Amino acid sequence: MSSFPDDVEGYYAELAERRGWSAETSAAIRSTVELIRDLDRGTASRTYGAAVDDYGTDWLYEAVWHEREWVVVRQLGVGEDGEVRRYWWQRLEDDEGMLTDQSLDREDWGLRPLTREDFYTAWDDPGWSLSA
Repeated sequence: MSSFPDDVEGYYAELAERRGWSAETSAAIRSTVELIRDLDRGTASRTYGAAVDDYGTDWLYEAVWHEREWVVVRQLGVGEDGEVRRYWWQRLEDDEGMLTDQSLDREDWGLRPLTREDFYTAWDDPGWSLSA
């Protein structure tokens, strides 16, 4: 099995303990983390999109084409209160939410196009806002 950086290993170990995951659940989560990491690091086609939800949170998505669907590999949420939530292979979930496990559907999700540059501007500097 692939190893993760120590901080990532520690995060998932703590999460597994806190949530009481069985060995099977921990193995399934690890497998998902490895897949998302490999897709994130890979060279497959990518798409980016953005939407504002009913609560005023800006959601930005990066998805990779994999097995005939767009798999979200990075998701960024910035609430009106400035709270930032980043989900990717190093943190698939936390107590506030998780990386979507649904394939990205631009039309159903009402996504606006977003460039790679705009996505990474927001990822690196979450003070950036769609609604500002």
